[in-house]
Amino acid sequence: MKFLPVLVIACGAVAAAQARPVVIEESARITNPDPTNFPYFASDVAVDGDDAIATMERYFPPPEGGALSDEEHDVAVYLFHRSGNTWSPVKQLVLDHDFPLTSFKAGLAMRNGIAALALNPLYVFERQSNGDWVSASVTGVDVSNPGDSVTIDGNRIFFGGSSGPWMGTLYERNSAGVWGPTSTMVGDYRGGDIEFSGGPVDISGNRAIVLSPYNDADPMLASPSVTAFSEWGPPRRFLFQSEIRSSDAAPLGYAAAIRGDEIFIAGTNVSGTRVYRPGESDSWEEFDKLQPLDSYMGGGEATLIQRNHLFILQRNWNAEREAYVVNVFRKIDSEPYEHVATLVASRGGSVGNFAISGRRVIADCGGEACVFELPTSFNQPAVVQHIFAGSALTGWTTSSGSAFTIVRRGISRVLRQSDAASPATHVALLNASDWTNQSIQADVRPLSLVSGGWNGLATRYRDAGNNYYVRVDGAGLVTLRRKVAGVITTLASAPARVILNRPYRLRLESIGTRHRVYFNGTPLLDVDDAKLTSGRAALLTHQSSAEFDNVVASPTPATIIYARDFTSSGGPTDLWTFTGIGLWQNASFGTEHVFSQSSVAGVARAIAGVPTDDQSVDVRARPTTFAGSGDGDRWFGVMARYVDDANYYYLTVRSTNTVSLRKLTNGAITELSSYTLPVSLGTWYRLRIEAVGTQIRGYVNGTLVGEATDSSHPRGAAGPITNRAAVDFDDYRAIQP
Repeated sequence: MKFLPVLVIACGAVAAAQARPVVIEESARITNPDPTNFPYFASDVAVDGDDAIATMERYFPPPEGGALSDEEHDVAVYLFHRSGNTWSPVKQLVLDHDFPLTSFKAGLAMRNGIAALALNPLYVFERQSNGDWVSASVTGVDVSNPGDSVTIDGNRIFFGGSSGPWMGTLYERNSAGVWGPTSTMVGDYRGGDIEFSGGPVDISGNRAIVLSPYNDADPMLASPSVTAFSEWGPPRRFLFQSEIRSSDAAPLGYAAAIRGDEIFIAGTNVSGTRVYRPGESDSWEEFDKLQPLDSYMGGGEATLIQRNHLFILQRNWNAEREAYVVNVFRKIDSEPYEHVATLVASRGGSVGNFAISGRRVIADCGGEACVFELPTSFNQPAVVQHIFAGSALTGWTTSSGSAFTIVRRGISRVLRQSDAASPATHVALLNASDWTNQSIQADVRPLSLVSGGWNGLATRYRDAGNNYYVRVDGAGLVTLRRKVAGVITTLASAPARVILNRPYRLRLESIGTRHRVYFNGTPLLDVDDAKLTSGRAALLTHQSSAEFDNVVASPTPATIIYARDFTSSGGPTDLWTFTGIGLWQNASFGTEHVFSQSSVAGVARAIAGVPTDDQSVDVRARPTTFAGSGDGDRWFGVMARYVDDANYYYLTVRSTNTVSLRKLTNGAITELSSYTLPVSLGTWYRLRIEAVGTQIRGYVNGTLVGEATDSSHPRGAAGPITNRAAVDFDDYRAIQP
């Protein structure tokens, strides 16, 4: 089955089970068995247990002076078999030649010992008892109806070829073993010719669907649409049941699938994939959504949806990787769908067309076929946070000769390593972090740095001679290094601004073979390396005195919930939801672009992003006007875990020269902490609110100004907020750390 190309805009209601998905890289790659003759490999793939197939293609340029339409083309489908951990080429199943002006579409499906090759015409192969795959007889194939959507359910093949109305044709095997069409299911009307092809189709049990990307009806009908069919009999036949049409309230995309009594249709970045169940009078009602956490960053629009009895999988854009990935969802009994895994290609590539068999997934990985193995358990280690609230350091193992102690810093406590004279590297090892995938983040305040001194973080720390680590030195150079058997290798480096006694946020991730460094929330370094696979997270100093605070270790990478600098988008026409009394708009002052809220009448909120549990939200804010006389405070700030207008946490900067960290619970205000700060109009303030587990913290200009332990709101969305104040906002960023 193929995906239709759609425009991805880098920029969701969500199922209640929004988890931290396991990031899984491929366990094997299948390479092109004949690159000399077929330079293009695996644009489409399929898998059935230990057997897999992939396309191989070559193009014949037109004669000199000829038109591009004179180009001819070959596509072959090659069979592979897995033995142990190795996939080996077996044989070429078919070679199909396309002459000039013919319509070429390629779609592959494989299931239950049947392989369907939609190459215009349709080929069918069957697995024999000895494991061999042999060609089967197929009749009734109309080569004037090309398509690349083909799926197998039981002993039936459903093919979405068409040059007229959108439709799907069901093929079944008769008593003589010959495959032929037994039913045709028609979607929307479309006038067409051989330049057109069919759209996505799918079948599951006694239900089938046909997706119509557009229509030529008069008057025009809303599109895309999905037409649902049900099997009736005897005699057995599929009849029209109902249809689901795109609307302003529920816009649909160009990918769909069906499993049992559930239909999955691609939606928008706000909605994610919409899940429908049968309603009254043959209608279909939306009851759930499949939505990755980065939906608002372009990850909500699925370009391909596949399924089996265990999982629903969809191909989405991933803003952090700047590549396509496959997100895996599952449902247990009556629970909402849970995002359990994200399949990523190593070495930074995108995942293309893909297929699933049991817990095995095969995908196009840019000229190779990647094979992923889904685990039997998706349980992840719990996120660990240390804010060093107690007087004794617990949960850590410190190296001999180090001087790690908990000391007071402002309104809170921090972990200080005070020895800068020793030539040794001092280590504080986080005990409960012996993982494969690992991230560690901390607020680091350098106090002193002798020549050659540095502070840093480590992942996959096995011992002093085996680990990955990032170091920040006094010259402001951030360096990512690998140490194996005591041998140090520099993987990447970049400059960053470092000032003594001023904190910065440092983050190091080792997820699969990918290692990333963030400095003050900005991605700085990104490399691939596979030398070390597991270990603990650690804090490091070398000939430096430094303080560490707000340490967060997790088994997942940072995920952007929503981020905007407002230079081109991010205003009322984008993905924000507005409540209260506000006048929000993108505004420009020369070369400066901001997100402006200009009303001073009351509370104004802007909310964006998929609700989640742990989140860090920061934004720059500049008050331009405070309301004059009248009742009510005048302030601006940022919200976390927004549930509704009566329930959220929020950090506020107030005209009374105070900063207040608060919560709203069923409309009742509770102040969690306060801090004195001079506040003036026209001044920029960097605001940050964090909600990790039950720890709620607020920062202004990098300084911790409020903290509390509270469990009133375990999850929600985020965004800026004002009350009786006109404010410019810029550089908004919400992440799951």
